[in-house]
Amino acid sequence: MLILTLLVCNGLPGALFAAESRAGDALSLAADFRYRAESVDLADAAEDALASTLRSRLTLAGKPATGLSWVVEVDDVRVVGAERYNSTGNGQTQYPVVADPEGTDLNRAALAWEHTDVSLRAGRQRIVHGSERFVGGVAWRQNEQTYDGLRGQWQLSDTTSLDVSYVASVRRIFGPDDGAQPASWDGDSLFLRAVWHPTDDIELRPFAYRLDVNADADFAPPVTVDNSTDTVGIEADWSVGPLTVRGAYARQWDHADSTLNYAANYSLAQGVYSFGTVQVEITREVLGSDRNTGFRTPLATLHKFQGWADVFLNTPEDGIEDISLAFQGGVEDISLAFQGGVENLTWRVVGHRFAAERGSAGYGHEFDIDVSWQMNERLSFQFRFAAFDANSAAARQYQDVRKAWLIARFVLP
Repeated sequence: MLILTLLVCNGLPGALFAAESRAGDALSLAADFRYRAESVDLADAAEDALASTLRSRLTLAGKPATGLSWVVEVDDVRVVGAERYNSTGNGQTQYPVVADPEGTDLNRAALAWEHTDVSLRAGRQRIVHGSERFVGGVAWRQNEQTYDGLRGQWQLSDTTSLDVSYVASVRRIFGPDDGAQPASWDGDSLFLRAVWHPTDDIELRPFAYRLDVNADADFAPPVTVDNSTDTVGIEADWSVGPLTVRGAYARQWDHADSTLNYAANYSLAQGVYSFGTVQVEITREVLGSDRNTGFRTPLATLHKFQGWADVFLNTPEDGIEDISLAFQGGVEDISLAFQGGVENLTWRVVGHRFAAERGSAGYGHEFDIDVSWQMNERLSFQFRFAAFDANSAAARQYQDVRKAWLIARFVLP
């Protein structure tokens, strides 16, 4: 894959993608290369981590007949330079975890059929629901999370749609091989989600998720079956001019072979206000707790929530309340001395305060910043930084963390 990357970047595109121009929409080939340097400074770790990795992705898609399509996608993740991080599978436990294991993986292989207001998809595929708070693809990591199963989507009317999925296996970010975490979760899971627009300004999204994870003799119940849950809830958006108000509520309890016995709540309240090109967000998100078990979202794109330092990938046994203030915007043109200017630059700054949902304990504070630059349609760059400071009372459970990322991405065609 590294050889292929060099060839593509040095002029192969004309020959490699000629098939697309000859075949039109019937056959297409695309490539996506993402290099990332991720550093982690964890207070009590023996060494700081530096993960330098390249993900190479090739996607072949076809449309053999009207309404029919297929896709095959392969990802390859390689370490560039020294392997100074714990990938959860490489044994480098003196370093903090950066969950980007090396390996080549079949990321997608699916057949789809579409007809008017109905679409059906079978095979290994992406399933992304809304903000990805409950079901997502975890595309932030180098090995994306995808799903083996069946998915049906129906546009029932101009205002209502339905999305139903059966999942037999979750292909997790820790693959392609088992490490400290299983590369996949097998089982019989069901996802149900609807979208309804009662008015032009209001959107309601009820959902129900039954996650059933089979036991694996190589892993303890907390890693596998204790993630079997039933979750029902609803999300809502209301927009009035420059103001958008978002809310959500969910109830979750144990399912199937889970060794737990609990019923916990989730809630979200958020206001977003736009001042020209700048948006301000005020958010209160609570993942509750019952019988020392926190509300679980194991299929979420967790990096998007509760701080980019990823301190709270697992909900604490006393639950968690996250109150955050965020500012984000874009810059159409910034004059710089070394070149005429920069277009398509976006930024986001976030502050978090974390506390227990049950009791009065404070967990800590976090500051996050992100700057992204889409240089052109093929090449983009991103810098991200996260700093979590644990409260002194929570220092035994959580540690101060500093993380930084530098990303370069090149796509073809």
